[in-house]
Amino acid sequence: MKTIRDPIHNIVHFDKNNDKLLLDLIDTEEFQRLRQIKQLGLSSFTYPGAEHTRFAHSLGVTHLMKRFIDKICNLKGDRFAPYIKEIEEHRLLALAAALLHDIGHGPFSHALEKTTGVRHEKWTIAIIQGDTEVNSVLKKYGISPQEVVDVIQRTHSSKAIVKLLSSQLDTDRIDYLLRDSKMTGAGYGTFDLEWMINVLTIGEYNGEIEVGLDIDKGISIAEDFVMARYYMYTNVYFHKTTRSAELLIDKIFSRAIEIYNEGRIDLPADLVGILTKKGQLNETVANYINLTDNTIWHYVKIWTNHDDLILSDLCNRLIKRKFFKSISSSELDPLEFWQRVIEISNKNGVSREYYFLRDEAKSSSYKDSYLIQTPKTGEEGGEREASEQIVLFDKRGNGTELSYISDIVNGLRNKKISIERYFVPDEYKNEIIGGYQHV
Repeated sequence: MKTIRDPIHNIVHFDKNNDKLLLDLIDTEEFQRLRQIKQLGLSSFTYPGAEHTRFAHSLGVTHLMKRFIDKICNLKGDRFAPYIKEIEEHRLLALAAALLHDIGHGPFSHALEKTTGVRHEKWTIAIIQGDTEVNSVLKKYGISPQEVVDVIQRTHSSKAIVKLLSSQLDTDRIDYLLRDSKMTGAGYGTFDLEWMINVLTIGEYNGEIEVGLDIDKGISIAEDFVMARYYMYTNVYFHKTTRSAELLIDKIFSRAIEIYNEGRIDLPADLVGILTKKGQLNETVANYINLTDNTIWHYVKIWTNHDDLILSDLCNRLIKRKFFKSISSSELDPLEFWQRVIEISNKNGVSREYYFLRDEAKSSSYKDSYLIQTPKTGEEGGEREASEQIVLFDKRGNGTELSYISDIVNGLRNKKISIERYFVPDEYKNEIIGGYQHV
């Protein structure tokens, strides 16, 4: 038995015989790389304890997947038999997908996705399907890499397995909320995991299989879970300091690409691959795997001395934590703001593109469609969106959507999460808002 101590789940076990596939996947180069990818990217600038990794999170999701499967497969009653049979048939596939679901995350978590225009899910698919150790291990154990991809993309025929990994009540979301809350010290994301698993159930609602909770015993924990999500989004994932750091990273790489195209900077081959060949994932998987938080920090540190003044200044600001300051959109009129920005930038010779920025937090990669009521449209590559509901089932298997029976949750769903801010260098903030503050 392989035993791992974890700050969230305490003891995580991997059986050296039954879990040999998982242990071999953990030992691959691609999965070990996740030790050098922080779960919350640049959030440690805001919460110093947020040093936890995608590696630890992925182990936690796999542990929860085991617990969820065991709970559902021990439910009593004839109506559960078809679900139990389906889950037991796909148990190993479910665990492999849980372990690998974040293997495509890149440096600084979601921050670099904006620059490259490539979502981490696409890199996950490229790694699982590509010429990689992960692909070889899956095939060695008779697990189809395509089926693993189908589970992660939510298109697999086993809807029960899909919902265990990706829904409004899934193992991924549950682990990252508890883990992010614990490691940031914020405390907003806590809820009673043991009671949630105790009241876990499964059924059909509006023609879809849903992993849900017992309606008699699960309303309170469901409300706690949704509130935890709401507070984590508004207070941690949307924090102004973290958003400012993410904007800086985006602008650093935008500038690096710009001056690379002008022949004024030599970029390492790995960066050239992912920054200039954005649609050619199969050709650049090896480049991507070589990139971690550590390698990107190395490049940023070197660029602090570059002769391009914008690139060196942005890199120095990031290294020294001299981030742009936020101004709420409610503090001033947008037209007046941009007019003032034009005046200041012209007077001081400051680039508006790189130093005066607008940010809308609802576009965050951490957005929760269940809460903000803006499901994705234009799904790509056969990918399906996670279900937009949390369902509670009675003893007969009849389901009810949580917001219909919870005033708290219904109120949150009608309170859209959207935070619009401007970010400007500290030295210009007072000059910008001085004449435009509302009285």
